[in-house]
Order: sequence, then structure tokens, then C-alpha cells
Amino acid sequence: MPEEREIKIPVGEDFVLPDLDGVVETTHAVDRGTVELSATYWDTDSLTLLHAKLGLRYRSAPGEQGKWTLKAGDRMVGDAVSREETNFPGPPDEPPQEAIDVINREVGAVVLHPVAQLVTDRHTVDLVAAETRRAEVADDRVSVRSGDATVLAFREVEVELFDADAALIDAVMTRLRAAGAGDPESTPKYVRALRALGHQIPEKASA
Repeated sequence: MPEEREIKIPVGEDFVLPDLDGVVETTHAVDRGTVELSATYWDTDSLTLLHAKLGLRYRSAPGEQGKWTLKAGDRMVGDAVSREETNFPGPPDEPPQEAIDVINREVGAVVLHPVAQLVTDRHTVDLVAAETRRAEVADDRVSVRSGDATVLAFREVEVELFDADAALIDAVMTRLRAAGAGDPESTPKYVRALRALGHQIPEKASA
């Protein structure tokens, strides 16, 4: 599976994403605007995938083809969460067989169903150098849904690292902290959603 690395930072409702243009020399910021993302997470009644450090999600955005994502093996690398991540095409009402095959090899045959739904307004800024996207900074306003009701709303910034070196990471984190961002925090959105929905999740859980 390809690897994903990201730093998650809680921010308050009054937080203003700072200008990141020129945060380090030769790097410029490209504002990608805001999009609404709808994500449905699948697991068993006993959260078998979560306890095995797996996560299965279907996510879509208006006007775009939705996709399934299987995440595995969270570990901390400095302030960043590193995990393996694989995307699969397929309709939203049934997980793709390729993902099921991987899950069955890891935990055995299981019956999966939707366990959490999140809607995120995501404002994205890319950090680009020499036509290479080195990092993505996403300002996320998240709503956890139960039917038509919102049971939790929160906001966080995600810094996804592609070709980012230590100097770029330090510069971005310094600018975010100066704007009022908190310390990095590793709890996934999915876990925060499950807790809000009444599940008892261990502090070290990841997905």
C-alpha cells in the first residue's frame, strides 16, 4: 500500500488560516478553494477493523467520482501519523471485493456496515516548489452525523506531507502556531466520531 503522512492540529472556531506563500524559500502556496466531503466509515458491530488498526471509508465530493479507501498500520513519525493507504473504485453501497480480500486476510471473514458518517467543509492550500506538490494544508470543519442530526462539530488543520523536508515542516508548523493552532494530536476524525456516537474507544485506538 502507498504511505500517507499527515500532521493533525486542533484549532478553534476563530482560527484564521495564515498566508503560507513563501513559508520557505522557493515554495509558493496555491489555494484550491473549499469543497464539501461526505465520508462513510464501515466496520463491524464490535469495531473489528478499528481494533486491528484498519479503517475502511467511502468518500465523495460534489461533481467527483467517489472512492473507497483502506487504511492500515498507523504509527507516529515525529508529529506525523504515518499509515498505509490504498484507494479502490466502486459504488457507495457495498465495499469493493479487493478491499474485502485484504480485510479477510488480516482479520478473517467479517460482516461490515456503516458505523459513522462525517461531512467536512475542507479548504485546501497546496505548497508547491519546482512544480512539485510538497505538502497540502487542509482547514477542516467537521460535522459528525446521526441521521439528520449533528452530534459533534469540530475543526482541525491537517498537513499532509508529500515531498516535505524538515525545514518546510518546521516553517509551516511555526506559522500555524503563530496563528493560534494547538499542538499536534493523533486522534483520527473517525475515532472522534465513534466516541461522539457512544462507542467506548481506547485512547490509543487508530484508524
